[in-house]
Amino acid sequence: MRRVLLLGLVLGASASAQTHGHAGHGGAMTMEAMNAQMLAELRPLKGRAFDVRFSQLMMDHHRMAVDMARAALKSGRDARVRAAAREVIAAQEQELAQLGAWVKAWTGQTYRPAALPLNVPRSGVDRWFLTEMIPHHQGAVQMARLVPARTQNAALRKLSQAIIRTQSAEINQYRAWLGTMK
Repeated sequence: MRRVLLLGLVLGASASAQTHGHAGHGGAMTMEAMNAQMLAELRPLKGRAFDVRFSQLMMDHHRMAVDMARAALKSGRDARVRAAAREVIAAQEQELAQLGAWVKAWTGQTYRPAALPLNVPRSGVDRWFLTEMIPHHQGAVQMARLVPARTQNAALRKLSQAIIRTQSAEINQYRAWLGTMK
């Protein structure tokens, strides 16, 4: 069953999102639709404009993953999923700090990633987390694959390679775990 996430703050109502061209896209949106919108926004950009917007969008994306992981820690029961959620939080909070520092250095402004309301089920949180994190990570991998052709920034290239490597491995792990869940 496909779950729909509420992404009003990334693609709708937040002041941060409104200042970055997402006003008027509120309401429910699938993870795939959110990913497609982010990719469409990044594809025409190059150089510093790409670096800044990629970093901002990846910050929004990572904030959502951290929020999803926190929900899994709060209500999940599977030890593997809980461990994975802790790993997501640790890795993506570190990347959030790095991306935020870059945006501040490049623009002189602090970018605050949107806090996202999630449609977390009352039961089956472990399955929900894995099922939603797969397309979520796929979106981050797709965004990271745009980096080499659009920037000369070595640090951003290195980060994008790490995102591709780690999140692709997590996608495979999550799929394997879903195959063993009831």
